Amino acid sequence: MEDQISFMKQFREISHEYREKLSEAKTPADVGDIFITFIHKMLVNVGIEVSNKAIEYIVFDPESEEIVKFEKPLYEKLTEIFKKSDLENIIQKMALTAKHRHMQITHDTDRTDMYRRHD
Repeated sequence: MEDQISFMKQFREISHEYREKLSEAKTPADVGDIFITFIHKMLVNVGIEVSNKAIEYIVFDPESEEIVKFEKPLYEKLTEIFKKSDLENIIQKMALTAKHRHMQITHDTDRTDMYRRHD
């Protein structure tokens, strides 16, 4: 059995700032932007060569069962690294955190709209 490569050290380097930025997010769109920015940052930190254009291939869908998706060509670049490391699990953990913040903002907005008085 092959040893798994661990990227927890790189995750810990960005996790505090990631959670802080998510907590400052005001809209669901902000959450998506922050998530994608930090996924890109994580990929760069672990040494994967990705351009700034690669963010176009990261899809955050908090309403879906598959919260994060990578489209070609980025997906093809990540497939092998996912097989031999914990990177996919780390990204899923980041996606869940973003999904919870997204739901929190959406829920708060729904409550605000529900109690708003219109004259």
